[in-house]
Amino acid sequence: MAECVRVALAGCGGLGRTHARNVEAMEGVRLVAVCDVVGESAAQLAAQLASGPQPYTDHRAMLAAENPDAVLVVTPNHTHSRIGTDAALAGAHVFCEKPMALTVGDCDAMIRAAEQSGVYLMIGYVLRFQAVYMEMKRRVDRGDIGEITLAHAVRLGTGAPGGVGGWQTRRETYGGMFSMYSHELDQLAWLAGEIHAVNAVMKYGEDQENEVEESIFIGIEFASGAIGSLSSSRVYPVNSYELGVAGTNGALKLNAPGGPITFARHGGSSASIEVPGNNGLVDEIAHFIGCIQRGNAPRSDGSDGRRVVAVALAAHESARTGKRVEVPMMT
Repeated sequence: MAECVRVALAGCGGLGRTHARNVEAMEGVRLVAVCDVVGESAAQLAAQLASGPQPYTDHRAMLAAENPDAVLVVTPNHTHSRIGTDAALAGAHVFCEKPMALTVGDCDAMIRAAEQSGVYLMIGYVLRFQAVYMEMKRRVDRGDIGEITLAHAVRLGTGAPGGVGGWQTRRETYGGMFSMYSHELDQLAWLAGEIHAVNAVMKYGEDQENEVEESIFIGIEFASGAIGSLSSSRVYPVNSYELGVAGTNGALKLNAPGGPITFARHGGSSASIEVPGNNGLVDEIAHFIGCIQRGNAPRSDGSDGRRVVAVALAAHESARTGKRVEVPMMT
């Protein structure tokens, strides 16, 4: 590996542009290329960046011409697997935004490609790199709340889907609302362990052009025997957020993404824990680059991305059939 990590970006939308600027500010890294199927978007971003990356409209052409050390995949959901697999087979380490893919099979294809080429595959679960969530995880792992018995998440009121060309309204390109709540699913598994089975209900709206559910409520059974829930809706008129995990000694809870954390013990005593903020988007890409430079496995890998997709699709099946559905594990 060269001393300077050569990075290419696939996807020049809002989040892609943010990642590009963050990469430009890092030492030991050079953004060598940007790619978007909308040529104007790639050309405009390339012109705005001091490193002068080469613009492309085809990711395969970019991979062949630039031979990057790493690729950031920040494109619409249905393209993640194709681009990520191609990048891995070309020998590039892959950072892929969530959700990892739209099917478990596509997740497996990415994992196999990374293993075959001996490259890292990291999924962009940025909450794992935000200080307040890291503090919750540290306290859970330390045993502050004892053996986990319950975990829940609420994410309501993010507004109607859109995206360029309305790709977020189509099931074949967006998948489902798990594109939005996959952060919360990942946090529940990160904090409380593997998810064994789900029971779910969902509601679609009256807009026939929107194929994506508006609201979903998921009951969760963890492999440990703990239980939990996730509630998510795009149309709830008041934004609402919660993340909590409870155990035999007490509970930790967030009422807002930035904190503070409420730590309550059984018996009534409680404390409010303030955690200094940080830029998780910067820190997750810095972590990815550091993994490449030092040869360390990333904190959120393909198995983490696959887990979320498997749980979400099991929830969709449960809502469709009205039955409890077990989550398929990796073989």
